[in-house]
Amino acid sequence: MRRLAKRIIAAVLGFCLLFTAMCTVPAAEAEASSGDGWVGAWSTSPVEFNLKKMLDMDWIKCDVGLRNLTFRTRIQPTISGEDVRITLSNEFGTGPLTVDTVSAAKGYEKLPQAVKTWTRKNVTFGGQSSVTIPAGETVTSDPIGMSVDALEYLTVSMFMKRTETMKTYGLIGGDTYIMSGNFAKAASTLGVPMKMEADFGEYSVIPALTGVEVYAPEASSAVVIGDSTLANDIPILLAEKLQNAGITDVGILQQAIKGNRLLDDGAGFLGMAYGEAMVDRFERDALNQPGVEKIFLKVGVNDIVHPNCESLKDEARPVTTDEMIAGYEQLIQQAHDRGIEIYLFTRTAWRGYTRNVLGGGNDVEWTSEIDQMRKDINAWIRSGDNPADGYIDLDFMCTDETAEELRGEYTTDGAHFTEAGQQTVVDAVPLEYFQ
Repeated sequence: MRRLAKRIIAAVLGFCLLFTAMCTVPAAEAEASSGDGWVGAWSTSPVEFNLKKMLDMDWIKCDVGLRNLTFRTRIQPTISGEDVRITLSNEFGTGPLTVDTVSAAKGYEKLPQAVKTWTRKNVTFGGQSSVTIPAGETVTSDPIGMSVDALEYLTVSMFMKRTETMKTYGLIGGDTYIMSGNFAKAASTLGVPMKMEADFGEYSVIPALTGVEVYAPEASSAVVIGDSTLANDIPILLAEKLQNAGITDVGILQQAIKGNRLLDDGAGFLGMAYGEAMVDRFERDALNQPGVEKIFLKVGVNDIVHPNCESLKDEARPVTTDEMIAGYEQLIQQAHDRGIEIYLFTRTAWRGYTRNVLGGGNDVEWTSEIDQMRKDINAWIRSGDNPADGYIDLDFMCTDETAEELRGEYTTDGAHFTEAGQQTVVDAVPLEYFQ
């Protein structure tokens, strides 16, 4: 356990994620992220990072935080719009978080830290250049006064004098660079990439920024939400598919979290990075997205696999097939109550996956008994008992009719998708679901 903790601490320090403590800056009212004509164009699901909680060190009353930092994040809006506004989150903060300066500009494909200075706009919140976000809240900016095209690069730069309370991060969907000093308006920077790459996965850390909306009155958004099998390029590839097909009025929102479960929060040493249970985060991350009319859901394999992992057997709660189906039915009903269509992907095969975490060796062994729950859930998804608006059956990606093992060209490790696998998933999504 001590060696495990040292490895995590080293990774955290290396990517400047020691941002936990208390802050005494007065709180301001958070603005609601809503308004006629505003549609989600980009998003990432917030997760908590709390080093004290991870290491069970809550007895320490005052943590050390870094100061005077600039974070530059480059993202791709998935739909065009006449104007832009951004959402910042302090969902998991232990105190108010003050963002002192924010700017937005169009970026370059091959120069991730550079911006087109002639497009740069200062971002304001209620007319002010700085904003203080209370703990547990989000804030949406004023309209920035910039039009964007679908899939072009947009760069958001934030300067913070204090970062002790910042505990809210996205882990996919953009490239962030961190540097000391105020470079929010710089033409280019030489920041350190905020990426975490290890045997437990790759994460592109995105501080505070959780959403980008565009003003597109005739458009809507579709949420792609789930676990690590969707926490990749699938949302961007889906956006490209729609654009190429002439469907230019649907924004695709990325709300997948690696390790996420349907019924339970993430468990174990890395549990915070796995996010809250889907049944708990569904309203925030799917139903409340601006302009959402469709949801594509793929989650559940971790509810089956994690309780059978050696490292999580005492921490991850086993579930039953009936409990899982009840969970899906709950989400479907919530979506339908809002007039939102919802589509389910079948759970993909995982035979051959060993979940090597932090160099600990093979953590789980596939058996037909464990996998039967996945097969039973997929049978329900394909049945008339499933009240969703449709489903995407991915069993064709397997080696044979038993649908127990993904074909080699589609998977990196038995469970997760290669680039070819991601494209194949996107190809399987019917265009008529968006028409």
